[in-house]
Amino acid sequence: GEEFISEKYDILLFIEEKAKVPLYEEKLKELQKQYSAFRKTRADGSCFYRGLCFAYLEFLLDKQQEILRFKHLVVESKNEILMAGFLEQLYKQHYETNCRACRERERSLPSLLRVFNQPCCSDSAVQYVRLLASAYIKNRAEFYQPFITEGMDIQDFCAQNVEPMATECDHIQIIALSQALGIPLQVEYVDKTNCVINHHLFPEGCRPSIFMLFEDHHYNILYSAEEQEKRTNSTVEFFMDRND
Repeated sequence: GEEFISEKYDILLFIEEKAKVPLYEEKLKELQKQYSAFRKTRADGSCFYRGLCFAYLEFLLDKQQEILRFKHLVVESKNEILMAGFLEQLYKQHYETNCRACRERERSLPSLLRVFNQPCCSDSAVQYVRLLASAYIKNRAEFYQPFITEGMDIQDFCAQNVEPMATECDHIQIIALSQALGIPLQVEYVDKTNCVINHHLFPEGCRPSIFMLFEDHHYNILYSAEEQEKRTNSTVEFFMDRND
């Protein structure tokens, strides 16, 4: 079957694949200006959750301070989940898998990609962040309730639209998860309307670390051309310094 997270592809591949879609032409040109590469995620209802987890852990690979902050946040997130009334055994296994994915030995890109393409590890990470998003929403019910339009209460909304593995992600879940994990995120919305690409920042006004593309009910991971260039330059400088 299709892998959960693909290798990185040049953004031109996406542009060629979508070139014939009506009303996409200008949007694709805009994407090409800002982004150099993308990764595909499997379209299984969990593409946003899985893509965000992978993209952020990849982003952390060479950032020692950020890694420490994120590890602390993952440890603290247990309390968030307990506070929402979830049983300890429900999240414990997923929590431990998540901690394993953050550990030293997983800190190379090939091993991270391998972990995220193993169903047990990958699904466990997704299940954990779904629980965390659900808990975050439940613990802030007053804030989130007005965004829920189906006349549901928070408990039902989370039980039906956040916790089950195949349920797709919407604005509410994205807001909650980016806040709960402290991940500044930009989503590019490409659709068949006449307007240009819609950009959404989570939270508003942030400087994003992660970029995602939403197109045809599906999320893929994007790589900003500017960020890729910075990374390449710092790698070149690192090797030049070492060879002095």
